[in-house]
Amino acid sequence: MKEKKWRIELTEHQLMLMAKCVEDCSRFISGQMELWNSTACLKHGRHLGEELRTLKPFVTPELERGASYGWSGGSCPDENQRKFIAETYYLYREIYHQVTLDKAKDKDMDWNVYLGETLTCKDSGEPIKVERVE
Repeated sequence: MKEKKWRIELTEHQLMLMAKCVEDCSRFISGQMELWNSTACLKHGRHLGEELRTLKPFVTPELERGASYGWSGGSCPDENQRKFIAETYYLYREIYHQVTLDKAKDKDMDWNVYLGETLTCKDSGEPIKVERVE
């Protein structure tokens, strides 16, 4: 059965807020525990990020202290976790890519990592469509 598709309309602020939350989830599950985007609004966000790092052994038990599974989750032994990492990476990164391309139409972005194509792998999921409506 083919999956249903949905279309939502957001402001750029809402879109970026959503992308940053998805980025935090992706990074957390890959072993980067800090949730920097989500905790930035908190008075003690940096301290909280340090505390969140103590959870790393529960998320990535076989990795060294500073290591993570990377954008595709490629070295992750758990198939569900690996797929989650790859799918969420693709979602947030493609949103950043499309918003940056749109901004580059009006000004020189110099060198910006988000101007480059979004990396994909077999677990990235179906391509998404991100376009400016007004």
